[in-house]
Amino acid sequence: MVTAMAGFLMLAALVAWLAFVVCVLRALRLFAGWMPAAATVWRSDYTENQQSDDFWSMGMTLFTLRGWNWRDGDDTRYIEDEIRFHDQNGVERRTIVHRWVHRGWQPSGVYTVWYDAADPEKATVLGPFTWALWAALSLVLACVALHALAGMGGMAAVMALFSSPS
Repeated sequence: MVTAMAGFLMLAALVAWLAFVVCVLRALRLFAGWMPAAATVWRSDYTENQQSDDFWSMGMTLFTLRGWNWRDGDDTRYIEDEIRFHDQNGVERRTIVHRWVHRGWQPSGVYTVWYDAADPEKATVLGPFTWALWAALSLVLACVALHALAGMGGMAAVMALFSSPS
């Protein structure tokens, strides 16, 4: 039983470490070549009727106007906004971004997006600080898994997992 738990903890630490690396790389990429801009929502697929219906549905998703979507979370909706923003040269740009909003609440009409300076049509609402926060969380999870593994006997438990019974 200890060897199975050691294997699980080793796998959890590896997955958390890989998530940490991906998040750090994404944050560094955004810091390196992307710029922040204030975006104004031009059009959204989350209508006022859907917002009102979500508000009065008491948390149920199944029979709402918008229905169930696998990308929606608990009390959130995954929506698509067509936005306008000005790039660093002052040129107005339009693009489509996706974001999560609270169900039944009026989404903000102005928010910060990060756009690629080389291709301003590429924009995201998840900036480098969001990715850095996810990286920190992933690193904490990796450390917790490794600490639990060390409490079980460390590498001896992992080696017992891979050794063949005699």
